[in-house]
Amino acid sequence: MKYLPVLFMIFALLVSSCEDELEQLPPEQLSNELSLSTYANLQLATNGIYTPLYGANWYGRDFTVISDLKGGNGKSSPLFSGRFQTEYNWANSEGTTANFFNNAYILIARANNVINAIADFEEPGVTEAQLNQLEGEALFLRALAYFDLVRMYAQPYSSDPQSLGVPVVLVTEIGEPARNTVAEVYDQIVSDLTTAESKIGTPNRGQTDPVGLASKPAVQALFAKVYLYMENWQGAADYATKLIENSNFSLYTASEYPTVWGTDAASEVIFEVFGSSTQSGWPGFDEIGYIYYTDGYGDVCASDDLTGLYEAGDVRAEVFTSHPDHPGFLWPGKYPGKEQIRVNNIVVLRLAEMYLIRAEALLKGASVSGATPVGDYNAIRTNRGLDAEGTVSLENIWDERRRELCFEGNQLWDLSRTGRGLVRTDYSGAGDADISFPDYKWAMPIPATEMDRNPNMEQNPGY
Repeated sequence: MKYLPVLFMIFALLVSSCEDELEQLPPEQLSNELSLSTYANLQLATNGIYTPLYGANWYGRDFTVISDLKGGNGKSSPLFSGRFQTEYNWANSEGTTANFFNNAYILIARANNVINAIADFEEPGVTEAQLNQLEGEALFLRALAYFDLVRMYAQPYSSDPQSLGVPVVLVTEIGEPARNTVAEVYDQIVSDLTTAESKIGTPNRGQTDPVGLASKPAVQALFAKVYLYMENWQGAADYATKLIENSNFSLYTASEYPTVWGTDAASEVIFEVFGSSTQSGWPGFDEIGYIYYTDGYGDVCASDDLTGLYEAGDVRAEVFTSHPDHPGFLWPGKYPGKEQIRVNNIVVLRLAEMYLIRAEALLKGASVSGATPVGDYNAIRTNRGLDAEGTVSLENIWDERRRELCFEGNQLWDLSRTGRGLVRTDYSGAGDADISFPDYKWAMPIPATEMDRNPNMEQNPGY
C-alpha cells in the first residue's frame, strides 16, 4: 500500500478542521501530522485515531453488516433498494470488495504517529501516566484495526496461519509494503495489546461516552477475543475471566435486554464506537441504524434461519422490529440511535461475549477455577428469560453466540474460524445458498486501488 494518499488525506482533514470540533470528546478531529510537540496536541491526535471507526465503511455500517449478511443472519428485505447485493450473493471482486481497507490504514497511520511521538516526548508537568494512557489507547486501536483487517482480507488463523495476511506497518511513511502472514499480523496484535495492557488505565479526558475511549478492560476483552481466534484456549479463558470478575460490568437482566440498546446505561458494554453528527466521520444516511431502520433504507432484515433459533420466552426476540406492510419480516433493532441516526453507540466488545468465549475455551480444554462451560452458558440463558440447561456442547455455544451477538459483526468469522461453512435455508439471492469451508471466498479480495498502487501487494488466490 502506498502511503502518500493516506498522509495527504490526514493533512487535508487537519487543515479543514474547526477548533470547536477539536475540543469535543471522544475523537472528533483529527490526527496531527503538523505538530505532536505539545501534550494538548498529542491528546487531539489520539482523539483523531478513533474517527475512522465511525465511517460508513467500518463500524459506522459496512463492517458489521457484511459479517451478518454474509454469515446468514441477514437477508435482503422487501424494502430492498439494491444495497449489499454483492455481499449477500458472495460475488465480491477486487472492484467490489469491502471498502474499509483505506480507513483502517488511516487509523493505523494516526496510531503510529502517536505511538512513535510518545517515545521521546517530554513536557514539564506531563506525567508518565498521562503519556501511558495515550500510548495505550493508540496501541489498542492499532491492534483492533489489524484484527479487523486480517479477519476481512485473510483466511482464518485456525485454518492456515502462514497464509497471506495484511501489511504490518509501524511507521507512517511513503512505502509499498508486501503482505505479512496471518501469523505475523496476529503476533503484532498480541504485542500491541501486551504493551497496551501494561500502560493503559481508565481514560478521564472529558469524553462524551465513558466507554467510547479505550481502557484496560477494553484491552483485556480484545485480548480474549483475539486468543479465541488463535485457538489459544487458556489465554482466551483467562482474559475473559478478567472481565467476568470485573465488578464494573454486569450482564443485562431479562427485563433490561430489550430496552438497553442505544442508551447510556449499558452495563455490559466494555468498548463501543460513539458516533455523532458533529464528528467529521459521521456517515449521514449511510449510518448503520438507517440500513436496519424500516422508515429508513431498511435494505437488510433478519433471516428466518436466525429468528427460528429463539425459544419461546427469549427476550432477545423482542429487539427485532416489524413493518405493518410486510408481515413475516423482522428487522434488527440494536441500533436505534438517539435523535435517530444523529447519535449512536455501536457496541464492539461487551460482557456477554466474554462468558461465551470462556465457555467455548473451557470446552476446548482450558481451565479456570470455579468456572464451567455450562455455568457460563446458563449465565446468558437465565438472563435472557430462559431455563438453565444441564449440559452444553460446542454447537450449543455457537448457536448461543448467534442468538446473543447477532448484528454486532461476528457471525461470518465465527463460521470461518470454526471451519463450519455457511448453510442458508432462507435465501433468495442469485448466488449459492451454501458456501463450504475451506473456500477462497472466505477472504475478501484486496481492493483494486491497492493492487494498482502497490506492485508488492499480492491479491488473494481465486480473485
